[in-house]
Amino acid sequence: MSLVKWSFIGLLVLPAAELVAFVLVADQIGWLRAAVLFVGTSVLGVMLLRRSGRDNLNQLRTAFAREGLRAVHLETPGAAAMLGGILLVFPGFITDIVGAALFVPTARRWLAGGLARLASRSRATSPHDDRTIDLDPTDWHRIPDRPRRRRKSEAEPRSHTNHVK
Repeated sequence: MSLVKWSFIGLLVLPAAELVAFVLVADQIGWLRAAVLFVGTSVLGVMLLRRSGRDNLNQLRTAFAREGLRAVHLETPGAAAMLGGILLVFPGFITDIVGAALFVPTARRWLAGGLARLASRSRATSPHDDRTIDLDPTDWHRIPDRPRRRRKSEAEPRSHTNHVK
């Protein structure tokens, strides 16, 4: 199954998993403490984004301008911190755990490696389409469209009048 399909399934399953995680945490520490923790992590995420959000965004923009889309990965300066802050803002304990892990360099490297393995496995198992040829931008150039030849039937309109003798 492709990475896009897994992402879509994950987005559908995530709210249910977050609800189950909240109930499990609330059962362990109490409903009020779970609700305070639930809201507190979102507030912490907003504070982290406000504190370093502009700096991280500027670092990400600089890397993107320098290297293009290939620069956007978890080891890009500022990318993991921004993503971690955004995940902390989202309500839920699962996204909070992943978001907090992105602030820890060892966990960030482990997550980046896992995502790289998942992406390579997804590419390896995707069906090969013989109609697609991958070229680098330097390997091709655009050919202008040629004017279409007019058919004889298009050039001369037919007359449909009946001639009476």
